[in-house]
Amino acid sequence: MIGRVISLLGLLFVWSPDAIAAPSRVVSMNLCTDHLAYRLAGPGQLISVSYLSGDPSSSLIADEIPEEKFNHGLAEEILRLKPDLVVAGTYSTRTTVQLLRRLGVRVEEFEPARNFDDIVENIRRMGQLLAQEEAASALIHEFEEKLKIAALRNETPDRQPLLGIYSMNSYVAGAASLESKMTEAAGFRHMGSELGMTGSGRLSLESLILTNPNYLMTWHRRGDISTRSNEMLRHPALTNWFAEDRRLYLDERNWICGTPNVMDGIMALQAERIRRGQ
Repeated sequence: MIGRVISLLGLLFVWSPDAIAAPSRVVSMNLCTDHLAYRLAGPGQLISVSYLSGDPSSSLIADEIPEEKFNHGLAEEILRLKPDLVVAGTYSTRTTVQLLRRLGVRVEEFEPARNFDDIVENIRRMGQLLAQEEAASALIHEFEEKLKIAALRNETPDRQPLLGIYSMNSYVAGAASLESKMTEAAGFRHMGSELGMTGSGRLSLESLILTNPNYLMTWHRRGDISTRSNEMLRHPALTNWFAEDRRLYLDERNWICGTPNVMDGIMALQAERIRRGQ
């Protein structure tokens, strides 16, 4: 009987979460997991992030990561790093993810955040994976407190201004997107939601002008507005219809990933609304 109790206690010790060592060599393959892991990892724990984090037009940590820490999502380069944990997005290079798993590497994937609850859950999960639960709890608390402050600044006018956000290739995000949640948290109505769009889709320039949002923001990823995919953003009709007093220019890097940095995007947008008397 005593022997059985000792055996059971031994099994409990082996399988206890507290008995599992924290990963010491973590690699991230995705811009969004890069930012989240960077915020939570302990000293020396995050050994490599995706090369996208080195692009200052899309990354908020480009100046903080040395070039030798970047990876390009190739299985052979990640294997050479001998990671004990790889974090990736569900849209990261599928071939690499599958190969790493077949070779016994632990890979944890994160879905893109589509609302604030998703952001909180991703912070909590990353904290658990990195064994940085205390840091994750502090970050969640900070995020939720900022959301409360943003809500207090919205005085709920009779008719909130309509904001159109127009991206390269004429893409517009619809309802149930993180963009729509951020827009609404800043005290605006979201154009894609108002048009009944779900997911994301293309909106012609003519339809944009007919919808006639009060304000317009344009996203041109990678900071280059001269590419073919950004041609519509340079169209004279767009420039003539939406004069400077109807244009908003914000740091789009705060809108790309579902991380706590979205609060900077919300606060900046909200400040613009208040400044313009809306």
